[in-house]
Amino acid sequence: MRRLAFLFLVGCTPATFVFTPSIKGFVAKPDNCPIEIVTTNPSRGYQELGELTFYDGKEPKTLDAFKESVHKQVCGIGADAVIAIADDKGQYTKGTVLAYTDSGAPPSATKNAPEPIIQQTDNELPK
Repeated sequence: MRRLAFLFLVGCTPATFVFTPSIKGFVAKPDNCPIEIVTTNPSRGYQELGELTFYDGKEPKTLDAFKESVHKQVCGIGADAVIAIADDKGQYTKGTVLAYTDSGAPPSATKNAPEPIIQQTDNELPK
């Protein structure tokens, strides 16, 4: 009976990931900070902070399970997003941790637009 209880507890162990930083100087965010889980490189500006590698527990099979497993750790790193990487079994066992370097707002259409050229014809010239 004890062995069965032990196996049950082992099966419910949350996934643990090890973080390997690629830079120094993180500023932690609150444990409940918003984070994004993506599966491709974002189109907005970002900096890679490091990599998460599965260490122990049950490998996450969905993006929601992966997010639940790494959320608190990612906030502690001060990151904004993780690129989730699935292994050949479809389990999310790696992630690239990112900090966004821009505001996320779309670029203004008029910000870099050239000034309009105003042409005058002979009829419009002062007399």
